[in-house]
Amino acid sequence: MSAAPAVAALDWGTTRLRAWLLDDAGKVLAERRGDDGLITAREKGFSKVLEGHLAAMGAPETLPVIICGMAGSRQGWLEAPYVTVPSPLGAILAGAARVPGQSRDIRIVPGLAQRSADAPDVMR
Repeated sequence: MSAAPAVAALDWGTTRLRAWLLDDAGKVLAERRGDDGLITAREKGFSKVLEGHLAAMGAPETLPVIICGMAGSRQGWLEAPYVTVPSPLGAILAGAARVPGQSRDIRIVPGLAQRSADAPDVMR
């Protein structure tokens, strides 16, 4: 890895996990994919699964982590709130839930909710 990673970004779904180390310009420095979705991670432990993937990519122990996807659902690691759309980026970032009891800063991005009566919808 030539540049230093600034953040680890994960898309943690029900059956799959995708992880990237990004530099401060957003360039992908390392990538991992696996079958450690939330179903498997609930059995093994979310923190253990995360730290295993980060270690395999050579991530520093202090590297912050941002997670999107089903890891933020009621059945996931930590339920993140929904932010009503349309919404500015700052409101979405402010809604990120911090995972307590971890040695590194781990945040789960909130879901987005369209709450109109004619077309309600949500996404993580």
